[in-house]
Amino acid sequence: MKKFLLSAILLFTITLAFADHQRAAEIIYKHINNLTYEARIITYTKDNFVNDQRDYLTIEWGDGSSEEIPRIIKDINGNIVYNEYLGIHTYPASGTYMLSMEDPTRNYGIINIPNSIKVPTYVESELVINPFLGYNNSVVLLNRPIDYGCVGKIFIHNPGAYDIDGDSLSYKLVECRGTEGLVIPGYTLPAASNFFTLNSHTGDVIWDSPLIQGKYNIAFLIEEWRNGVRVGYVTRDMQILISSCSNDPPLIECISDTCVEAGSTLEFDVMAIDTDEYFVEITATGGPFEQSQSPAFISPDLNPAPDTAEIIFTWNTICEHIQKFPYTVIFKAEDTDDTVTLVNFKTVNLVNFKTVNITVIGPSPKNLLAEALGNKIHLSWNKSECENAVGYKLYKRNGYYGFIPGYCETGVPAYTGYVQIHEINDINDTTFIDDNNGSGLIHGIDYCYMVIATYPDGAESYASLEACDALKKDIPVITNVSNDSTNIADGNVFIAWSKPVDLDTIQHPGPYNYLVYRSEGFYGSNLNLIVTKTGLNDTLYFDNDVNLNTSGIPYSYRINLVSETIGDIGFTRIASSIFLSIYETDNELQLSWEMNIPWENDYYIVYRCNPGQIEFDSIGLSNTNFYSNSGLINGQEYCYYIESVGKYTSHGFVEPIINFSQIKCGIPYDNVPPCPPVLSVTTNCDLIENELTWNNPNNTCADDVEKYYIYYSPFEFTDLILIDSTNHPDDTVYIHSNLTSITACYAVTAIDSVGNESEFSNVVCVDYDVCPLYKLPNVFTPNFNGYNDNFVPFPETVAAVEKIDLTIFNRWGKIVFKTDNPKINWDGKNQRNNRDCSQGVYFYVCDVYEITLEGLRKRTIRGSVSIYR
Repeated sequence: MKKFLLSAILLFTITLAFADHQRAAEIIYKHINNLTYEARIITYTKDNFVNDQRDYLTIEWGDGSSEEIPRIIKDINGNIVYNEYLGIHTYPASGTYMLSMEDPTRNYGIINIPNSIKVPTYVESELVINPFLGYNNSVVLLNRPIDYGCVGKIFIHNPGAYDIDGDSLSYKLVECRGTEGLVIPGYTLPAASNFFTLNSHTGDVIWDSPLIQGKYNIAFLIEEWRNGVRVGYVTRDMQILISSCSNDPPLIECISDTCVEAGSTLEFDVMAIDTDEYFVEITATGGPFEQSQSPAFISPDLNPAPDTAEIIFTWNTICEHIQKFPYTVIFKAEDTDDTVTLVNFKTVNLVNFKTVNITVIGPSPKNLLAEALGNKIHLSWNKSECENAVGYKLYKRNGYYGFIPGYCETGVPAYTGYVQIHEINDINDTTFIDDNNGSGLIHGIDYCYMVIATYPDGAESYASLEACDALKKDIPVITNVSNDSTNIADGNVFIAWSKPVDLDTIQHPGPYNYLVYRSEGFYGSNLNLIVTKTGLNDTLYFDNDVNLNTSGIPYSYRINLVSETIGDIGFTRIASSIFLSIYETDNELQLSWEMNIPWENDYYIVYRCNPGQIEFDSIGLSNTNFYSNSGLINGQEYCYYIESVGKYTSHGFVEPIINFSQIKCGIPYDNVPPCPPVLSVTTNCDLIENELTWNNPNNTCADDVEKYYIYYSPFEFTDLILIDSTNHPDDTVYIHSNLTSITACYAVTAIDSVGNESEFSNVVCVDYDVCPLYKLPNVFTPNFNGYNDNFVPFPETVAAVEKIDLTIFNRWGKIVFKTDNPKINWDGKNQRNNRDCSQGVYFYVCDVYEITLEGLRKRTIRGSVSIYR
């Protein structure tokens, strides 16, 4: 008996110990090769005999298989045991797998998990194997998941997540889970005076502030993102121990997020101040400390000090540190006073965290050179200083910008006006020839370039300095294709060009001629020679064979330079006249214009000649190819032309370059319909009619509405048809009567003085149930006194009834009356012999066919009616 009692006590003791151990857990994984991964289950348990024997845990690999994996690390610190279990697994194929672990029990007395001693701990981590995104390693959590706080004091925790792949991280709270991965019944977030939150960007858990002493567990996900796609996550289930204490956590002072160029040293001070005058110590975790080459460090490493601790963060960055997303450094300040204790646990040292994101940026490519050769520009630059760069991106704009990047500004921002023109995927390829995709560059333009280096994860370096050059002026450059400003009414074309001042007369000896070609349209698709001009200095031509004002089309020109000795030397780019178009509308003419030119126009001046006048005056300026001239009189003719003001960005050309369009006239007229009315409908069920009411648009958004059209449909999904109209703008009420059913849809349009019709008003539908449903009385008195002589329905209930099928029986089940007329009008006589039915109770069955917006619907009603005579 004594042996049995001793065994029972021992078994009970072991069971309690076993049932009170699990405090925190997570699963991390690492890619080994191909489809093989290493997974580690990390748990934090309570130190006791049974936990010493827990040498294996079961992991579910997510592909239908599971395995008991061994404990490889056991580290006891006070009553907290750090356990690490290792397993290696090869997956059958690419896909998404959920690694999970369920441990039988949590430790006793967790306040926000009811009966926690009987609740399993479950954690999971998502592994995505996608060859298009690259293999992935999970985050590693550098700060332990057991932390301490005080009642009434803000609590802060940061997991110190580090991702070796440089993926972007995000954080979100989830519920703690138990049996089979289900949410624990009754689980809640810890109660707070104000709030309990998790910063989705930094990972800071902030509890403001704990209300009750004790143990709490929370869980959150750390998600990894690559190119906008989630590539995995890790779940952490952690424990927070709250006691009653009077001290406050330390304060931390240091810089905010920053950037550093690879190859430079980043150094800054961090200070922690404890207002309670306890000793305070600063520690730091994060990606910079995990680098295999040139990791960051803090000095002094051991720095506890009374009141205030100070350290220096130092990181001698190298090219291998460059990545697209920033590294996260978490500074932790912890007071180390020994007077505040929590029963059964270690000294309560309050902490504070400061997160600093550090982006390591690649150095800019050096010595970018742009050199014009022929109609191309040759670019060259030094190879990237960082061997881990994979290529380059080249950007171009017309004209110098003077871009100086901010200290965290990578690549070439769009606001500079630079546009990417090429990408090179070889770090050793440091030249490029810009020939405008084979069509050649344009003379007279200063072409400016910048180049950046790129890295495997999409990171971009700082931009190089700008390099600019322009093509040599060794051919003519066209500057004007314009309506002749000296006599713009004639519409003749004035063509001008700049002569080639850099012409190699040894290679291209004279004498020289210009050949002037003309084509209809913008792009010179059918060029014809119209004149030959002798000598380099004759650079003007008036094309009197064209009248831009009457032709109705634009014209384009090209100037060829030829040597009588050797033939063709070169030619200008195509340039066209400005072609003005006008869209006529109500009290307004909308002007737009097009052209094909090699120079750049800065702005345009609009000229107008008013009705009955002969002089043009400038009326406005536009920075685009559009101008709206409103406030005009309908039916009057207004004429316009456009003056363009532009330039070549290269020096040595006439500036400004001014050209004129043809003269174009237009007559505004009212082609703008009124705005639609706003409709409402009310129904009179007794009279079976609908009353439509709407607003007069003349009071809000129009001025010439004269009448309205009324549209109707008996069903919701059929087209509305015109049924009537009103003849005065103030006549905004319409009664639709003589209906068989009130069921209908309506819309109204407004008609203006020239017949423009507005869009439909809002469509309003009236369904059968807007009126009371068909109902019969339970008594009538056919005694010919003029009151209640016939059996009829309540009048307001027939508004949506098409027909009925009514049968009335006497108490022996004999039929005495039948009808399909919704109004019934039974006079109390037997329909078979026309004799009065005797006084008493009669029974009926009535199928009611109601007209709804979706069609006819049958409804059956049953009841009784009494005849009194």
